[in-house]
Amino acid sequence: ASGGAGETGGGGEAVGADEPRGAGLSALAPEAVGAGGAEGSDGAWSANPGDDTAEASAPIPAADDRVLTAAEKAWETKAPTIRAGGAGREVGGAALAARGPDAALLDLARRMSALLREPPETKIDDAAALAAIEALRAGVLRDLESPSNVLHAGLDERDRLALLEARARVAATPGEANASLTRRLAGIAPGPGMRIVRGLLCTRVQGFGRYEAFASTTFAAGSPIRAIVYTELDGFGSRPAREGDPAMKDVALAEQTSVELTQELGLYTEPGGLRAWHKPGQRVIETTRGRRRDFYLIHTIELPRTLSVGRYVLKATVTDVTTGASDEVNIPITVVAR
Repeated sequence: ASGGAGETGGGGEAVGADEPRGAGLSALAPEAVGAGGAEGSDGAWSANPGDDTAEASAPIPAADDRVLTAAEKAWETKAPTIRAGGAGREVGGAALAARGPDAALLDLARRMSALLREPPETKIDDAAALAAIEALRAGVLRDLESPSNVLHAGLDERDRLALLEARARVAATPGEANASLTRRLAGIAPGPGMRIVRGLLCTRVQGFGRYEAFASTTFAAGSPIRAIVYTELDGFGSRPAREGDPAMKDVALAEQTSVELTQELGLYTEPGGLRAWHKPGQRVIETTRGRRRDFYLIHTIELPRTLSVGRYVLKATVTDVTTGASDEVNIPITVVAR
């Protein structure tokens, strides 16, 4: 047990400056004197054991009963718990676990509530705050009004109100909430960029996801192969609309965004990879009010009747002009004899 001047050692009585010299814990075991000196034959301790002229220290007096009692109490007293962040806040995950399975959730909810009440320039984003809580326990914010909800029971009214208001704002504009989270995470884990999620040969296309695909991509030799190449995209970029884009005339250009892509087609023998047919890249610009969420491309093609019997791959390569991302999809085609 240790303490500063005038403090108790682990809860025992204070030893004052007027107590006899040597009265303390060391008096419990006078034989355990530190290695910095030596004990003489008469029980005195000398700082210079090799110096015969050195004056011997006075014998260590016996500790009185008060000191012995204080020492016994000091050794028996349990060490105090180290705390941080104010009274009752124990350090570490083990301490949180000891407080119950809901302790970490409540602590996080209180922190997020406090950040939601910050001024606008330092306030945390609604979606980010709620997502952090939901990540710890999915669905806990759904019935926050219920008295049986752990957050309802464990938070004060001010914290509950901050979470309820943030939840209402997110529910009112869920699309913006998702976009906000995506923007904040982009610097940590950038998205995969534009990619082709579907590539098919179709007989008819009516719109995004509305198409009639060929039942088989095996065709007879000697006849031209007419088809619609349908490619469905995800993760494409957008940019502000500018002069020259196919913008809406009655809507301010500042309110419109454009998607700009190119698609190139090529037919290659399989195996071997020799190009048997090619359609150069064509640029497509689509302008809409606000950011577009889905996108597809269609190209009507006619492969030559002179294709020989064998297996081919029709490769569609799409490039996002705005972001520079590129992806490709291979559509197998087989030509057989009549």
